Amino acid sequence: MTLTYKRKLRNYLINKDLQLCLIRNNLFYMLLCVIVTVSILLYPLIHDMMFLPDIESQYHAAQTFLLLVKWLVPAILIVLVLFMGHTIIATHRICGPLVNFTHTFDRLAQGDLTRKVYIRKGDYLKSECERINLMIEGISGIITRLFDDYKKLMSTLQILNEQAKDTEIKEKLESSLKIIRQDVEYVSDTLSGFKVGVEKTRD
Repeated sequence: MTLTYKRKLRNYLINKDLQLCLIRNNLFYMLLCVIVTVSILLYPLIHDMMFLPDIESQYHAAQTFLLLVKWLVPAILIVLVLFMGHTIIATHRICGPLVNFTHTFDRLAQGDLTRKVYIRKGDYLKSECERINLMIEGISGIITRLFDDYKKLMSTLQILNEQAKDTEIKEKLESSLKIIRQDVEYVSDTLSGFKVGVEKTRD
């Protein structure tokens, strides 16, 4: 039972540094708000206990003060627990997509355009996820078109090389084609570092 609870908690803290920082800051401001609110609520009673000339009135104010404190303390604890639980869930729904973004960006840095960003139901940053996926699809389409252009260019160079019949012209043409082929192969080496998801051939 305890092990299962720890696993669930660990699953919610997927980016511990960021989540704990957000939880700590939010909890601090929540405590500050609670302290200010309770102070405003209890100040009239404290004032009456301290400054009323009638002892009986001071006693009634003290009784009311103790009664309020008796109910406020557990209420505040419950609110803080609920707030902390909500903060953990909210930060989890933000940090989950951020971790996914990071993995996708790492693959993009390696030239791999096959990985998309997938987020779970209930996660935040859905529109950002869609934009990143559109960006990946756009870049993948550009790289794919470059591959297609490279193949067509190599095919054209091969045809020109075969069609050259005059010896002198052929030698000059082969020399020029060799330089062009080297440049094309350099482009090919650069393009080969990319992995695209779906190859689309242009007509």
